Amino acid sequence: MEALNQQGRWWPRALWTAALLPFVLSLVVHASGVKARPVVNDTQRHTLGFEQYLVNLGAPPPRSEYLARFAFRNVGSQPLKISELKPSCGCLNPRLERKEFAPGEGGEFFLRVRAANEKPGPHEYTCQVLYDDGQPRETEVRFKITLPEERVEIRPRSLIVYQFNNQPTTREIAITDFRPAPEDRPLARLELVEATCSLSWVEVAIGEAQFDEIGQCQQKVLVTITDVPPGTHDGSIIVRTNISEYAELRVPLRVEGLSPSDDYSRRK
Repeated sequence: MEALNQQGRWWPRALWTAALLPFVLSLVVHASGVKARPVVNDTQRHTLGFEQYLVNLGAPPPRSEYLARFAFRNVGSQPLKISELKPSCGCLNPRLERKEFAPGEGGEFFLRVRAANEKPGPHEYTCQVLYDDGQPRETEVRFKITLPEERVEIRPRSLIVYQFNNQPTTREIAITDFRPAPEDRPLARLELVEATCSLSWVEVAIGEAQFDEIGQCQQKVLVTITDVPPGTHDGSIIVRTNISEYAELRVPLRVEGLSPSDDYSRRK
């Protein structure tokens, strides 16, 4: 009986001790100067939102150009400005019609791949999008594609010309038709219909078609450059053909002329 009485007297004390324990511990923590820190979420939501961050075209049928469309919207509460699009390859040529977007406004840009300028097989391209909504931010979109075997080949895929005098410089672009002939009909031969350049002072001419020993057709485009204005100039050679799959072929062109200071010194 005495043991039961002692157990009965001990039980209320245990309850009081358990109830007071959190209060005592808080006094100890306060006295020691240790304060609990609030949890900070370091993942901030992007205010530039894309419909899709990855465009995967898989293995599409052959054609001259493939496009990946990236549509976006300002999903924040502040205006934003896109300062730069930085593609992994300059050939992707992304362009924006406008750069500033109020909340709720949106736009789009495209990444372009020209099949004749790239090797066949799987490719993955990226584009860094730099923007500012009150502080600098950056996001990335991706474009994946498996290009079919080359049927129309362009060599070289791009041209860089250094022109530091008034003497004409001529370069050749060879376009070769590797398309297999279908069994049920003759193959329409690829013909170059027109060749121009986006730089007005570059002359472009189409050479005669030639056939190699196995019957593949090749045509050359002659690019002549003279009287280059000072500085660096970027443009494109545009070749139009009679085949819808390859209706327009483009070759990036960069021409390096004299620097403005060198040109001024030469004319003095």
